[in-house]
Amino acid sequence: MSIFLVAGCATTNQEMYYWGEYEQLIHDAYVKPGSADPQTQIEKLNVDLQKTGSLGKKAAPGIYAHLGFLYAIQGKNSQSKAAFMEEKSLYPESKIFIDGMLNRAKKSEENHR
Repeated sequence: MSIFLVAGCATTNQEMYYWGEYEQLIHDAYVKPGSADPQTQIEKLNVDLQKTGSLGKKAAPGIYAHLGFLYAIQGKNSQSKAAFMEEKSLYPESKIFIDGMLNRAKKSEENHR
């Protein structure tokens, strides 16, 4: 019985969220570090986010957080903050994690002044 429940949840998540290339980008970042520079990842994620709306699905959890991280790497602080805030808005359960990322980004920005 529990096998059917797990399979049902996996199907629901696939239908509810649009993952696009996000999972592959994360996988490659760990398995093949350097395989996709931040700008390439940003471009791919933004294409995925555009598709999300046209498919009538929600962006998968973590996409905006990863996008915020990539923008921060590039020093694009306002875009980074906007992406982190979007993640927190869509997924309130990420608040503690996102607030921590925002605090670290703010401290880093202050140290570079």
